[in-house]
Amino acid sequence: MQLTKFNALVDLELRASDPICAVSAGFLAYYVRFDTVAMNSVYSVALVILLLSTLSASAAFRVYDQPIGERPVGQYCRIAASWSVAFAALIALGYLLKVSDLYSRGWVSLTFILGLSFMALVRVVAHRATHRLRERGVGISRCLLIGATDSGLHMIDQVESSPALGMKITAYVRTSYDNGVPDGVPLAGTLLDLDKVLASGEWDQVLVALPVSANRAISYVLDRMDQHVMTVKFVPDMLGRQLINHRMEDVAGVPLVTLRESPLLGNAWLLKDIEDRLIAGAILLMISPLMVALAIGVKLSSPGPVLYRQRRVGLDGKEFEMLKFRSMPVDMEKNKAVQWGNASAKTVTRFGRFIRGTSLDELPQFLNVLRGDMSIVGPRPERPMFVEKFKGEIAGYMHKHMVKAGITGWAQINGWRGDTDLVKRIEHDLYYINHWSVAFDLRIIFLTIFKGFVHSEGGSASPSPGNAALPTPSAAVEESR
Repeated sequence: MQLTKFNALVDLELRASDPICAVSAGFLAYYVRFDTVAMNSVYSVALVILLLSTLSASAAFRVYDQPIGERPVGQYCRIAASWSVAFAALIALGYLLKVSDLYSRGWVSLTFILGLSFMALVRVVAHRATHRLRERGVGISRCLLIGATDSGLHMIDQVESSPALGMKITAYVRTSYDNGVPDGVPLAGTLLDLDKVLASGEWDQVLVALPVSANRAISYVLDRMDQHVMTVKFVPDMLGRQLINHRMEDVAGVPLVTLRESPLLGNAWLLKDIEDRLIAGAILLMISPLMVALAIGVKLSSPGPVLYRQRRVGLDGKEFEMLKFRSMPVDMEKNKAVQWGNASAKTVTRFGRFIRGTSLDELPQFLNVLRGDMSIVGPRPERPMFVEKFKGEIAGYMHKHMVKAGITGWAQINGWRGDTDLVKRIEHDLYYINHWSVAFDLRIIFLTIFKGFVHSEGGSASPSPGNAALPTPSAAVEESR
């Protein structure tokens, strides 16, 4: 098919250009630093190791996966992360072998900057060229939609709003399962006229958007398609059900459709665990003086323990004890009702207000990460009584427990924290789970540095659900955030 060939050419261009960019950056940096391109053997070996590290890191960060509809910034973040890891591996190897003194720091720094710039430039050019070619119809897959169901109408909206998909729905076939009439998409006929419809037009793909219960209609479509050479794809109408990491696989010759599954299984789980513990350990070493200062501040602000321990729900719906610096006086809410949110109404110490507003009270959770209870990036955990309440009110709420709870997350850096709309927060959490990668984690960590710490206690989004009061015997309670 034209779309497959087009994507294959783009993929080949990127796979070939990245090594060229890396080598070119090394030689150009060598020329700038030493005024010659005749690179000696010491630097040549380093460049070869860098090239191999780059290829390995690109595979690990799935740089060439070309996710459907991904924005260019996603590609830039992936290549930046993989290039940084490749350089970190080169520097670490030089340190371990005690040969780092043989290399010019100017050459290393300039190679990193030039290589990243070259690779980003290639992607800018490739993105603009692809966009212009698709505007001319090159690489566009012409699609026939069968069924204007909810999923079919949603598919039309997604295709129209995402030119990067390389798809265009040029007509649709009406069925008895339709829930509307799509705007701007001409009617090609009814399901009974399918033979005539298929013979009258030229389509690259047929998108069957019918409910999973419509087995007779689906079988009828497949029977008609046996007489044509076209790609057929099923767009199931799942009645609004949330799919997590769904895919099709073959089990001993039997097709198996996975509807919900954690993305962190096998090697992915191991990679995530290593990422969490390494980063958490490094951060704790760096912030240990700050944590000592904060502990002293908490102790001086009011009598009581420095750390606040609270039961939260994490991976697989299991409870764990989450740590915070205490920001409220001890026993402030003893024997009182607990409400979700309403952070601005909580009684806190003056020092507690400062550490809550800057999220410094969350720093002890890096200890939770080292213990394996939490991840650095993931959905924020809630208290057990709120989980019991929200799981029956918010669709897909429990799916966020398919991964470990996190200190920061996709929802938090997009402003959905504190007293904000919980439904929106869950939508962002599920998006993170469906699109998890190491590069995505690093991107969220990077953005947290700039926009994830300081926040308003009162929040700024629409009202959150579930402010029902619940009794508690806890000696001291704080709201989930």
